[in-house]
Amino acid sequence: MARMTKHWFPLAVYLTLVFCIAACAVPTASHQSPSATTLAGGEAVVSVDETATHALFPSDFIGLSYEASLLAEARSFPTKSGNLVALFGLLGQGNLRIGGNSVDRQMFWQPGNRAVPPWATAVVKPADIDRLAQFSTTTGWKVELAVNLGHLDTAAIASEAQYARAALSKQLVALSCGNEPNDFPKVLRPAGYGYVQYHADFTACANAIGTSVPIAGPDTTGAYISALVHDEASRLTLITQHAYTLNQCHGQHASVTQLLSAASDQSELSKVEPTLQAAQTVHLPLRLDETNSVSCGNSSGVGDVYASALWAVDYMLLMAQQGVAGVNFHGGLGICSQRNGLAGWYTPLCAASFADLQADLFTPQPLYYGMLFTSLLGPGRFYGVTVSTASNLTAYALGGNDGRTRVMLIEKDDPTGPPIMVRLRCGTSLGTAQVLHLTGSSLTGNQGISIQGARIDQSGHFRLPKADQLQGSRGLYTLALPAGSAALITLP
Repeated sequence: MARMTKHWFPLAVYLTLVFCIAACAVPTASHQSPSATTLAGGEAVVSVDETATHALFPSDFIGLSYEASLLAEARSFPTKSGNLVALFGLLGQGNLRIGGNSVDRQMFWQPGNRAVPPWATAVVKPADIDRLAQFSTTTGWKVELAVNLGHLDTAAIASEAQYARAALSKQLVALSCGNEPNDFPKVLRPAGYGYVQYHADFTACANAIGTSVPIAGPDTTGAYISALVHDEASRLTLITQHAYTLNQCHGQHASVTQLLSAASDQSELSKVEPTLQAAQTVHLPLRLDETNSVSCGNSSGVGDVYASALWAVDYMLLMAQQGVAGVNFHGGLGICSQRNGLAGWYTPLCAASFADLQADLFTPQPLYYGMLFTSLLGPGRFYGVTVSTASNLTAYALGGNDGRTRVMLIEKDDPTGPPIMVRLRCGTSLGTAQVLHLTGSSLTGNQGISIQGARIDQSGHFRLPKADQLQGSRGLYTLALPAGSAALITLP
């Protein structure tokens, strides 16, 4: 039986789907969707309802996440050399989160001559915050910065908060207290540590930060979120959750097939629905400030291949459509061939060689191309969409802030397969649509990935080629969408 996929929020959206090859007006009497079984293989019907508006796609939705230990490295986030500023700039003005496990297990704030304890292998000094502030100002990216909760030192937290507030100024989105405190009993707290103990630690941390700096939390995969929202909504400005689509920890196996499956879409939704409800109850934004394809990082052949680019487009838009305020893809800035860190296999950026690393030159990975392609959608508000097809195709539509309607199609089958004939119905518009394509030669390869045939150069610059033209009539457009590709359609 052919599969029907639906992407919308809220779920109950009824759309007209009566089609004719010749131009015809949209009928208003019927609200029934045609059965996918009426479609031949390799066909899809996509219908957009511009009267059904849903969540916003904000301009700062796209984000990146790095370990706090990276901040302690003197060469991190350069502004005078290399291509990192240009690569961040290509994505727009996003959100840069500094945290991860290293903030509690390794990071030590040293504003003066404080003695460094034995556990501290990442010493962060005022000069490191200054460098981050300069990078943030240069790129326009806002910063979410974590302080050490695992080794709770309220005097150090107060000192770091005061310095970060002064250095980052309006670029500081929030400070967060620690990272995944529900896992503290494994390494930092005795057995029996739970929400009650965490809440006491959080309160001490928040009191040390003070009222002049926004606070985010709790930076867990779901634990403690509802309770913290209930107890501390007045003190929080941002709810933060971590989520990974697949799990390759403890010997589990992840695959490209799993990553691109409809089951993964449903799993992604189930992870955020409870926390979205909690956040929306108190009118606070929810941000997935640490996320990626496969947890534990060792996802060679999944998170570092073209499939991850298609997944990223679908994942970001699925989350945004539900009301998530932003996502930060976790990664590192090491050498691509030395993927010995947890972020090694799925990082959006890495250096191709030691020489490139020394020159601060980073190579965009497949995931980055997916982020860049999604950024071309621009900010706006989601419309209702229905997809009927037997193919692995998803679709999203957006009413852009510039007044243009844009539709994103993501076809997640093998690129060697035949194209999918997509009939797109949106209103009664006339004229020529503009189409951009994200393509790659193999789901399991990482070569030949491009946007409209173009790639990012070594300097971090990208020139978008001219879009393809697609003629439509009275809201009907027919597109031959290559298998294993994404298309961004801007309607006239």
